[in-house]
Amino acid sequence: MAHSQACLLHNDKQPIQCSGTLRKGGDCLNRAYGSFAPGMLPTCRIHRRQQKRKGRCRAPLHCGFECGRLCEWKLHGTELCLEHREHRITCYFLKIPVEMRLRIYQLLLPDRPIPARYEKSSLASDGGGVYTAILCVNQQIHDEAAGLLYQTRVFSIELHGDWLSMCNLSQNNAQHRCFGFQQHPVEGHQWQQTTLTQTISSNQVQTKSPNVAANLAIEPIWNAPLSNRYFDMIQSFRIEIILPSPNACWLPNPHAASHKASLSRLLDYCDHLHILIGRLRTMQRSISRLDIVFKFGNGYLNREDAFPTAQFLLRPFRRLHNVANPSLLSIAIQDPHGYVELLTPDQAPTPTSTRFGVFLDHLYGLMTSSQPLPELPVFKAYWQLTKLLLYMKEHYRHTDPKIRKIARLLYSARYIREVEDCSGFRAIWNQVVETWTDCLHEYVDFQRNMALSIDAIHGTIQNGL
Repeated sequence: MAHSQACLLHNDKQPIQCSGTLRKGGDCLNRAYGSFAPGMLPTCRIHRRQQKRKGRCRAPLHCGFECGRLCEWKLHGTELCLEHREHRITCYFLKIPVEMRLRIYQLLLPDRPIPARYEKSSLASDGGGVYTAILCVNQQIHDEAAGLLYQTRVFSIELHGDWLSMCNLSQNNAQHRCFGFQQHPVEGHQWQQTTLTQTISSNQVQTKSPNVAANLAIEPIWNAPLSNRYFDMIQSFRIEIILPSPNACWLPNPHAASHKASLSRLLDYCDHLHILIGRLRTMQRSISRLDIVFKFGNGYLNREDAFPTAQFLLRPFRRLHNVANPSLLSIAIQDPHGYVELLTPDQAPTPTSTRFGVFLDHLYGLMTSSQPLPELPVFKAYWQLTKLLLYMKEHYRHTDPKIRKIARLLYSARYIREVEDCSGFRAIWNQVVETWTDCLHEYVDFQRNMALSIDAIHGTIQNGL
């Protein structure tokens, strides 16, 4: 007891030294004078403009008490006086079992699913705040807390129009769609049935084609707003597909003229889903949970129309595998009073819903399989064709009728890609080769006419001048 009182007496009688810092570095050794602001350290006349918050040294003494001398307060750190500046303070937080630390992290980090877009909604179930600053303490705490956050929370990804949103960040994916080609309605399947060999052998013009075979692009992959390290740690996803109110029905029927524009927009959604699934396929670990939600706008009042549309948009998910628990949570249609849920147990089964249920069972079987579904050549050929057509577009005017025809062929190829019609894609490829051959013929005719004109002018100059 006497030793403890001596320590406290020593702290009370410590000299009041200036807390200022010299220009050349180091601490000022002058004595402080006069009064100073409450909660601030004392300074001399020279350093009176240097204001530092007051703290007490927390270095432990041999007697078991803290030093208690005046020192500068630190936001992230332990307050230490000049004498104990080199003293190491033990962090007892890292001494407790990791299970206890994880329980503490749960109180600081979000404990609700992470929505794709949110403004002022709380990410805590009790409506309180979250304190993600715990991730910035040190490397060990960061790795433990980040593992808890990304591996146990459900992260939502929202597809709405040309935007993919995640973690309150939205990215426009229009640049991925068809590599900049303009949208055109899908035309009917009226293609010339000729083989690729017959088309090429009929070409009389021998010229070198553009060297793009070495750089044919594979499918584009979504650039998620999170870094690859954190995105690959996520094990649970919720994908929300929101289709706004259409001007016409969205049913995938390419033969009806009134449905061409809507089908083109539906194929845009398939493009975005493919680039999203392409990113999910690059993850090394399996996905433990994948929930899918459909929200249709105020144009899907007919229940029989919503199921075929949802089934068409679910086709890209067949390319996923190693998904432990896939689930279609909801198909909702908006009406003046809100959203009406279609996937309810009290709904009477219909032929459409029955076929949709069979499709879902088959889809779940593919997604939970340990082996991916063999990729059909038509899928890879579509992205290669897109790259090739982009190359042709860069070398010809955008208003050229042949380029516009190629753009329409590309949108027809998108529908063929989704229905996996290999013969139809081969017919489109024949048309592309035919169009390219016409371009070559035009170029050769242009060269021949230019050569004749130059020879004629040259003869006139040589003979007449």
